Amino acid sequence: MDEFVISSGHAKLVRGASGYLDEVNEARKIVPKVAEYLKDLDCKVHTFNDDTSKTQRDNINTIVKYHNGKSRDLDVSVHFNAGTKETGGTEVLYYGDGNKALAAKVSKAISEALGIKGRGAKKRTDLGFLKGTAKPAILIEVCFVDTKTNADAYKKNFDKCCKAIAETLSGKKLKDEAKPVEKKNIIHKVQVGAFSDEKNATKLAAELKKKGYSVNIVQG
Repeated sequence: MDEFVISSGHAKLVRGASGYLDEVNEARKIVPKVAEYLKDLDCKVHTFNDDTSKTQRDNINTIVKYHNGKSRDLDVSVHFNAGTKETGGTEVLYYGDGNKALAAKVSKAISEALGIKGRGAKKRTDLGFLKGTAKPAILIEVCFVDTKTNADAYKKNFDKCCKAIAETLSGKKLKDEAKPVEKKNIIHKVQVGAFSDEKNATKLAAELKKKGYSVNIVQG
C-alpha cells in the first residue's frame, strides 16, 4: 500500500479515554509521527484531527467524510483503550474479513515495539468509522490509558511504536540511522634529535626548555 488517510480518534471537544494517558492528546502525537515515517518510505499520506465537532455523532460523520473525500488505499484511525487496568495490551479492530490479516500484523508489531500484551485483531461491525469508510480500514487501539505499565512502555517506546506502524502499513523497512563515528584524540609527537652522547642530548634539552618547550629524553 502506498497511500493512506490517518486520523486521530475522537475530537478536540469530544474527548476519549483518560488515565495515565489522554487518548485524544496521544493520538494526535501518533498520527503525524507515523505520517512522517510513511513519507520517508515514499508513501502518500493525508492526516486529520477533528477540532470542530461537539457531539459524538458529528465527530464520526466528520472523520468519515474526510476519509471518504481522499484518494487512498487504506483508512486508519488511531485510538487508545481503557478498562483492563491490570492487563492492558494492543489490539486492532477491523470490519471486513479481508482486513483481518493486516489488523493482526499491526497489533503484533505495536505490542512487540512496546513490549506489552498483544490482543490481536478484533472484528467489529458496530463502529461508525469502520462501517462508514469506503476503503479498507483498521482502527488501532495502541494501548490502555488506565494501565500504568502500558503508559510507561508507550512513553519509553513512542518512536519505536510509530516506526512499527509505518513499516507494517507500508510493507517497507525504514533505513537505520547512521551512528556518528566517535573521534579519538590523537597526539602527534615531534622528535628533534638523536644522540649517542648523553651530554649532547642533555644540552639540546636544556636549550629547548629555555624556549618553553616540554622536553623528555628517551633512551633506545
